[in-house]
Amino acid sequence: MPAVSSFEAFADAYRAVRDLGADALLDGETGAALVFADVCAERARLAASSEPHIVPLDDADVHEWNAEQHTWTLFHLLFAERILGGPYDDTPRSAYETPLAAVQRVIAASPELTELKIIREWLEDILPAQHAVEVRKGYLVFTRNRLRADRRISTGGQKGRIVQQLDPDASVRGPGGWDAEDASYERALTRNLFEYTRAGQLDLALDLCVQTSQPWRAASLRGAMFYHDPALAEPTPELQGALGNRNRATWRTVARKAALNTALDPYERALYGALCGELSSVLAVSDTWSERLWAHVNSRFASVLEKKLAENTPADWWWDSPAAGEPVDSLDAAFDRLAQSGAPGVQAQASAPYHMAQRAVITRAVPELLERVASRLPELAALAPPQHARLLRFFAHVVLYCRLVEVHVPEASAAPILSAYVDILQRAQESSELVALYASSLDVRDAHVSYATYLCKMDTDASLVDRRQALLQAQPHDLDPAVVARCTVAAEIAEHIPTLNEETQRDWDASLNATERRLVLAIDWLTFLPETYADAIIRANELLRVFMVTGRLHAAHSLLQRLPSELLSNVAMLDLAEDIVVELDHWRSYFDVLDRSVRARGLWSDGLPAASRNARHQWQDAIASATDAARTATIELLELDWLKIDAEGARASELALIRRRYIPEIIMSLHLMLVDTSVAVPENLGHALALPNLVADERLRLYAEFSSPDGARENQLVGYLEQVRAAALVAMDRRQDVFAPLLM
Repeated sequence: MPAVSSFEAFADAYRAVRDLGADALLDGETGAALVFADVCAERARLAASSEPHIVPLDDADVHEWNAEQHTWTLFHLLFAERILGGPYDDTPRSAYETPLAAVQRVIAASPELTELKIIREWLEDILPAQHAVEVRKGYLVFTRNRLRADRRISTGGQKGRIVQQLDPDASVRGPGGWDAEDASYERALTRNLFEYTRAGQLDLALDLCVQTSQPWRAASLRGAMFYHDPALAEPTPELQGALGNRNRATWRTVARKAALNTALDPYERALYGALCGELSSVLAVSDTWSERLWAHVNSRFASVLEKKLAENTPADWWWDSPAAGEPVDSLDAAFDRLAQSGAPGVQAQASAPYHMAQRAVITRAVPELLERVASRLPELAALAPPQHARLLRFFAHVVLYCRLVEVHVPEASAAPILSAYVDILQRAQESSELVALYASSLDVRDAHVSYATYLCKMDTDASLVDRRQALLQAQPHDLDPAVVARCTVAAEIAEHIPTLNEETQRDWDASLNATERRLVLAIDWLTFLPETYADAIIRANELLRVFMVTGRLHAAHSLLQRLPSELLSNVAMLDLAEDIVVELDHWRSYFDVLDRSVRARGLWSDGLPAASRNARHQWQDAIASATDAARTATIELLELDWLKIDAEGARASELALIRRRYIPEIIMSLHLMLVDTSVAVPENLGHALALPNLVADERLRLYAEFSSPDGARENQLVGYLEQVRAAALVAMDRRQDVFAPLLM
C-alpha cells in the first residue's frame, strides 16, 4: 500500500482524536499522544523497510521517527498521570506491613515518586540491553585450567600473573588476575547484567547469572529486592511466595561501597550503582543523553524513596530501618548538568528538539518550550526543508495536544507555530482539506486569513470547479467560506496592486500578464457564494478603477467579461449603495462603446469588397449600421455624465482622473471613425462636425476633461479642434451638405 505523506498521516491521527472525551484522550489504548506515537512507529517501519513507496516519504530518518515516538509516549504517560491520576493514596501504615508494601504505599502517596517511577520505566523501555553475551557453562573455565596446569608443572613464575584462588574477589585482592579470556568475558557479562538492570529486567540478569554458573552473583543482585511475604500482605498473581531481602538497608550500604570501589570493573560498579541509586558509577558508563538522564532519574528516585521510607516506616521487629537517601540533584538541576556536560556529544544531544521536549514535559514547562519555539521560528526556517517541516509538524501537534487535554498555551505562542505549519502544508502542496483542518485551529480571524493565504497560492490554471471546492473545504472545519473569500481577494489585491505601474495604454483585447491575470481571477472567489455577490461588485469596481488608471483597458475588459451573468443579472437585488451599482453600469456602458467601435473599425479595415455590386451595398449598409450604433452608444455614454459619481477620497480622485484621461480619447476616437468612414457613409462627416457642440455643451462640460489641473494635457483640446477644422475642410472639398446634422 503506498505511503501517504507524514502530514496526511498525522492529520488522520488528529481527526481521529480531536473529538474524544477527556478520559479517552488519555486512555492507555486510545490516548491522543499514543495515536501520534503509533504514526511515528509506522513511519519508522516504512523508512527502515525496502518496500517501494509511490508517495515518497518526506523524511526517511528512522532515528528521528523513533525519537519522536518516544517523546509522544512520554507525553501520554505524564499527562495521563497528572490529569487522571490521584488522589494519592494516604492509607495509614499497617502494623504488619512488609517492606515491599511500604514501598508501594509510599510511592502511591507521593506525586514526585510516581512521576519519577513513570519516567524511569519510560527510559528503561527506550534503553534496552544491546550487548548480549553468550552463555558459558562453568565458572572461570580458562583460569581454572591455567591454575591446574601451573600446579602440575609447579611453575612459580606464573603466580604473579594469574590468581591463585577462584573465589569472586580473588582478582581484586591479588596478586594476579583472571586469564585474559575469562577477564574479557567477565567484563562483557557485567556490562550485559548492567544493561538488563537499567532496562528494568532484573529477572533476566538473575537468570543470566545462574546460567553462567554464578549463582552467588544472582544472590548478590537479588539483595536489591524489597522483602515481601504473602502471609503478611495481600496476595497478588505476580507475587506468589516470599521474596526479597529483609536486610536491604544493610545490603544497600554494601552495594554503595562496591559502586564506589575503583578497583572493580566500571560496569560492575555501575551494576551495583544502578541497584542502590549511586549516581557517579552509572554516569561513568553512560554515553548518551538518555542514558545519563536515566542515571539521574534512578538516583533521585532511590534517594527520595529511601528518605520517605525513613520518615514513614520506622524500624520494627522484623526489618531494619531504611537508610536515609543521599542528597541528589533535582531534575531541573540534572537537566542543567546534562546541558553543560563535558561528555562527548551529550551537550549537543541536550539541545536536540525531542530531548528539549522531553525535558519540558518532565519539568512541566511545555508552554514555556512552545514560547521559545515561537520566538525562534526564523531560526527553524533556516534548517534543511525536511527537518524544518518535521519539527514544525511536531510542535504544531504539541500545541494541538495541549489544547485537547486542556493545558493552557498562550495564543501568542500557539498562533505563530500553527500558522507556520499551515504555511509548510501549502508549500508541500497538500490538499485544501488538510490546510483547512489546521488553519481552523487558529484564532478565528487568523484561521480565515491563513486559509485565504493558502487559496492565494493555488495554481492560477486551476478550474473554477476546483477553486470553488477548495473554498468550500473551509466549511466542515468551522470556517466561514464567505469570510475566507473576502480575505483571499483582499490579500491578492494588497499583494499585486502595488506592483502595477502606469504604462502606455494597450489594446483592450491584449493578453494579460501574470499579475493582471491574478487580479482578474481573484474576483472569482467572490462569485461562488450569493453571500459575497455584493463584495464581488465592490471589488470589481475597485479593480476596474485601478486598471483604467494604469492604462490597462485589456485587463479591465477581461474582468468585466469574467463576471458571471448570474451575478450581473442580480445586481439590482443586492444590498449595494446606488453609487456602486451606477459605477458598474458606467463601466459596462464604456466597454459596450469600445466593443461597438472595434466592430465598426473592423468592418472598415476589411475594405470595400471587390465582388458584386450587391456585396458592396451590403458592406456599405453594414458600415453605416455599425458606425451609427457606435456613435449612438458613445453619445449616450457622454450624456449620462460618465463616472460623475458622488464619491470621496481616493475613489473620487481615481474617477476624476479616469474621466480626464478617457473622455478625450472617446471623443477623438469617435471623431476619427466618423471622418474615416464618411467615404462610404457620407453623413458620418456631418455627425463628426456636429460632435463639438456636445463637447462645448455647458451642461456636460466635456471640454473641461481635455485639460488637467497641472496643465500637462491642455494641448489635447487644441489637437481635437485641429481635427475638426480638417474635417470641415474635407467637407468643403466634397461640396456636400454635411452641415445638415448641425441644423437638426
